[in-house]
Amino acid sequence: MKKIYITLIILLLSNNIFANESKICQKCHPLIYNEYKKSSHRNASVYNNPIHKAMWDKHPKNEKGYTCAKCHTPSDLKALKTGKLTKNSIQTDEAISCIYCHTIKMVQEGDQSNTNIMSNKHREFYTLEKGKKGKAKYKTVTSWFGLVKESTASPFHNIDYSNKNYYNGNVCMGCHSHTNNEHSFDISMLDAAISEEDENSCVTCHMPQVDGTKVTLLNTKTHAYHGIAGIHQKTRSMGDFIEFKVTKNSSGFEVRVVNKSNHALFGQAYRQGVLKVEIFRNEKTIELEPFIFERILAKDGKEVMTWDADMTLKDTLIYAKRDVKFSKVLKEGDTLMLTLGVKRISESGIQKLGLKDSKNISKFKILKVQKFNF
Repeated sequence: MKKIYITLIILLLSNNIFANESKICQKCHPLIYNEYKKSSHRNASVYNNPIHKAMWDKHPKNEKGYTCAKCHTPSDLKALKTGKLTKNSIQTDEAISCIYCHTIKMVQEGDQSNTNIMSNKHREFYTLEKGKKGKAKYKTVTSWFGLVKESTASPFHNIDYSNKNYYNGNVCMGCHSHTNNEHSFDISMLDAAISEEDENSCVTCHMPQVDGTKVTLLNTKTHAYHGIAGIHQKTRSMGDFIEFKVTKNSSGFEVRVVNKSNHALFGQAYRQGVLKVEIFRNEKTIELEPFIFERILAKDGKEVMTWDADMTLKDTLIYAKRDVKFSKVLKEGDTLMLTLGVKRISESGIQKLGLKDSKNISKFKILKVQKFNF
């Protein structure tokens, strides 16, 4: 029965797997596909991402057309080639498809932005798994005089475990390194740096291991989370890579926010990190003015849209660390509660982009909460 099932699936896949139809992957990776459906990768196009749509609507158009396709909808080969943006199933269902990410061979560095170089190998996908090396092809291993049969690898595609870019996180740097506008000014400012000496990478942080088998044909306890943990999903898990240190003094106190990731926090245009501070004293709550982490882009000393910017008007991003001073004096018996969260877009950004009817996209999402007793 299992052989019949496998044969049927192979027939279904043979004509479709390279049509960039991620739903085909769902047949064997249902948990991963359901996570992917909610991810920022699947929803990167103007038809699913209201902030990206608002930015593109205001962007000055030229003969190059929709150049954002390079990173926002690379699976739509027509848009990528012609710059013409049209609503279709790729734009709405798999702007950045499963197949696209798993066929990035290497990343070519560029001054304006990096470029993903694709492998284009027929039915062969890159992935990572500690302890695995080289390429894996499907085969069935029998034991106990043929009574027990166990399949290895995939009957539908080959798997290549040898691409080091998937282990060190460099595979993400084609789109998540830097984006310079026509003034050679970096508008994303992630300031990401990939090093083989790093304990964590893009993958270990944003695709952590979660419960559930990665494939139906082989039961595994865990799989890499494909919802892309961060501002959209599993936001609080990002708090594991942030540390608070509080120093008390006679004039107030100082909070050091330590960023243990390999990139700046909150660098995207109109994004905001917010540090909320509360002091619990004698059954009363004292709320201090929140500290805002953000980067405001400008030209001639005035805030402008990203494509016009050539300077930074304000930069309070968290790089390796950021020290924040508060003038409120802490007393013995006080409890200090720190809440660090993020807004996908600031209230100012909502106004500038005309997103007044999309208030939910500015919702405050908590990254980390910690209490300190004095």
